[in-house]
Order: sequence, then C-alpha cells, then structure tokens
Amino acid sequence: MIGMGHEFVGNGRAALSFHLQAANTLESIARELRAWHATGLRIAIWGGAGEAAAFLQTHDVDQLRFPIVVDSDRTNAGKLVPGTGQTIRSPDWLLDHPADIILIPCHWQAAEIVREIDAAHIACEGILIPQEGRLVDFHAIDIVLA
Repeated sequence: MIGMGHEFVGNGRAALSFHLQAANTLESIARELRAWHATGLRIAIWGGAGEAAAFLQTHDVDQLRFPIVVDSDRTNAGKLVPGTGQTIRSPDWLLDHPADIILIPCHWQAAEIVREIDAAHIACEGILIPQEGRLVDFHAIDIVLA
C-alpha cells in the first residue's frame, strides 16, 4: 500500500497467518471430535463452565453427541453448560457411569484434573487434551515431557 511502512504489511501478514491457523485448528479439532463420536465410545467432558464451556461452544460439542459433562466444582452440578445445554454432573457420577474417554478442554488444568481422577479412582481408557490444534493423549504428552 502506498505510504504504509513495511511494519504494517508485516503485521497484516501475521494477522492473516494467525487467522488461517485458527481456522485450521477449529476444523482439525471438529474433525477429530466427529471421529471420536463415530467410535461409539462413551466420552465425558471434564469442565462445564468458563474456558471449558467456551471450548464446547466453539467446537459445537452438543448435548446429543456428547451428553456427559462433569466439573470439579461440585456447586456446578445440576446446572446447564452455557450455550450447549448439557447437564453438569459431579465427578462422582463417573464412578457409577464410567466413560471410556475423558476430554479435558483446558489443557493447562489437565495435570490437576488427572490427579483428581486418580484420587477418586475414576476409571477410563484414555484422557484427551487439546494441544497445538489436535486432541492428544494426555499420558503420551506426559511421557514425552518427563
């Protein structure tokens, strides 16, 4: 553009790159969620408020495909996830209604939530977290970082 410094052009390119990366991340996670749903496994979402609720809304994690939502904050039990409508349950609910997979939308809370899962003896086959635009096995990340 005439009269615009190179820094503005560079900022514009960076913004476009970020926008494209964000769109690719949304589509990648949406594709993976569809694939996980298609397996027929029982998937529980851990977190029904705040950032977790925003993840559910952003990725169209609806109550028909993903009806199980638990939250560490027991005062949220019985409430509905804003925007998606799942009833939030206490983590203890999973003791009588086990899930095959637990998805923790807030990756930065994953270690604490996994400690809570282990302490409560909640059984599951795997734990997924979003990482770099994909859903990955929490324990595989843990091994790589160890």
